[in-house]
Amino acid sequence: MTDAGIRRQINDLRTALHRQGASTRQIAAVISERLHLNPRVAFRHAVGLSQAQVADLYNRRWPSEHPKTFKQISYWECWQGPGSPASSASARAPSYEDLVRLAALYGCLVDDLLLGPRHAPMTTAAGTPWPAEGLSGADASDYADETGHDALITVAILTGEGTTTVRLSRRQFTELLAAGGLVAMLPGTEPVPERGAAYFRQVLSAHQSGHHLIDPAAHITALSRQLGRIEHSRGAVSRADARELRQVQSEYAEHVSWLYRELGHLAACRAWIERAVTWALEAGDTSMVTYMMLRNASIALDQRDPAQAIDLARAAQHAPWQLPSVLQGVAKAYEARGHALTGTVASAELDDATRLIATRSVTSGPAYLRFFGTDFADVQRATCYVDAGTPARAVTILQSKITALPVSHHRDRAAYLARLGAAHAADQVPDAAAIAAMGSLGEARRAGSEHVLAELGQIDRVLTTRWPGQENVRQFHDALQSTTAA
Repeated sequence: MTDAGIRRQINDLRTALHRQGASTRQIAAVISERLHLNPRVAFRHAVGLSQAQVADLYNRRWPSEHPKTFKQISYWECWQGPGSPASSASARAPSYEDLVRLAALYGCLVDDLLLGPRHAPMTTAAGTPWPAEGLSGADASDYADETGHDALITVAILTGEGTTTVRLSRRQFTELLAAGGLVAMLPGTEPVPERGAAYFRQVLSAHQSGHHLIDPAAHITALSRQLGRIEHSRGAVSRADARELRQVQSEYAEHVSWLYRELGHLAACRAWIERAVTWALEAGDTSMVTYMMLRNASIALDQRDPAQAIDLARAAQHAPWQLPSVLQGVAKAYEARGHALTGTVASAELDDATRLIATRSVTSGPAYLRFFGTDFADVQRATCYVDAGTPARAVTILQSKITALPVSHHRDRAAYLARLGAAHAADQVPDAAAIAAMGSLGEARRAGSEHVLAELGQIDRVLTTRWPGQENVRQFHDALQSTTAA
């Protein structure tokens, strides 16, 4: 079919759906499914715009020295989405700011443009439901709506003949986590005997993998219950098994300390760090001892205490035992972060950190270090650029990381967007800073991350002090105040 024929088919389809009362999101879902178009193309067609018209509307609403052209809209539409290369000869990943603005023009969510439209089935005037096309590719949680209704989470479940998917409410998902029942749903795992170290590690892995789906407090409650079960089990096994279960307890304590940090409870976070260290020493897990030393270094960085952060990072690197390469890399990254707070970009340490983290084996080393990868190293580098006073270099890194994040990773997106907001503010671009910060605020609320909200408070103080008259700055300030008050 010719391009003109395709456009005519799209127009006819849009007109027919519109007459049936379909929303823009529903129309985009059907267009995407039937014509195999990516979400940015589908939403443009759903609102009946050409690439040139989108560029014109964009420039009218957000004028700048470098107006958008139809070619830039084309680049964004050729980009294949999160996980694909950010740039090629014909494709460019839009910045988060551009995604926010496109979403405003199309009347949808940023996530719709990244991973496709979501919608409930539409009933036509004749009573025939339109199928919820476009949902089949969802692999993570949908957002809760503004009325506070419980959002749904899509979970893959193992069956005897493969996997299937079910959609659970957050309440149901929380109950499964608390009971350890999510273990049976994890793809690629086989059931293991309850009360053994392997079983309890699978339960912990379920909580770690699902940390972004429910509030940290719900995880803490469930993990505390599991810790009691582990302690009970230690009294009925051999000495060697009891020692391994003690190591498992230290791994639980590490994750609980991280969750308390997310809740903004630093005293509880530090208490669980000490518990993790004590149990790790009993079990002979020197990697965990070093990891908790670096957790304290990270807290020092949050509190902008470069001397303590550097001392802890160096001490970790010179520990009297062999360290996994990833821990060496994290230590070097944190040392570089400490130097950045004094105005110096420690390029050698950052390069070493990236190399050490990138060369780690995914099949060896402690499981609790599996979340440290090249993305972590890149974000640490970007943070160094911001803290050392060269924020423009950080913007490109952070935007590429944000567009590549899965839709369900609310906490990571909240953290990355907060740092992007800080980078824009330091680069004297208040509108972009406020837009990124507003996006971070929404994600932080979904993730229940008080840790990120504290970062946003710092950004808010900078923005309202320097640019109190900017509309976007005022909107972000008001939204943050409402959130903290609630």
